[in-house]
Amino acid sequence: MGEVYKSIELVGTSKQNWADAVKNAYIEAKKTLRGIRNLTIIQSDVKVKEDTDTLIYRVRCQVNFEIEK
Repeated sequence: MGEVYKSIELVGTSKQNWADAVKNAYIEAKKTLRGIRNLTIIQSDVKVKEDTDTLIYRVRCQVNFEIEK
């Protein structure tokens, strides 16, 4: 019998870059999920905080993980 997977969407953020935003999403996901197989980037953007000219990198990810039997 084959494996069964479930998917959820998370948004990771970072002040450094998109790669760190993905890493942050993964770090948070693995706190409560086991069997994470992959993350798929669905969308990426940058939020600009006008008052400080700070850039916030955001990545919306699909997290796929195996359902435990």
